Amino acid sequence: MKSNTPQLLPWLAKKAGIPERRAVTLWHEASAWATRHAPADTPACHELAMNHLLELIRAECLRADAASFGWRPWARTQSRFWGWVLQTAQASGVLTAQNWRRLAAIRPPYPG
Repeated sequence: MKSNTPQLLPWLAKKAGIPERRAVTLWHEASAWATRHAPADTPACHELAMNHLLELIRAECLRADAASFGWRPWARTQSRFWGWVLQTAQASGVLTAQNWRRLAAIRPPYPG
């Protein structure tokens, strides 16, 4: 199996809250495991590698959560909450700006 990492790997690492370098290490471990169980460079091998990678990332995420004594999931929830608040504020600002532009485009007819 090729040593190229999947393009999805940085997103998976960020979503799981693990460093990208660790995710690359997990990918190499998963691809090596898959080549032992299926012929290299085949779709079956790639599927096995991806499934094993997801299992390894899930285990790594659980390990990091346990090591933080319960603070990490709480911090991630707070981060998601504040991200949602900021996205909502941004969307309302965009809508307000669009409506002001529309109102500015509509000019009342002046008698003249």
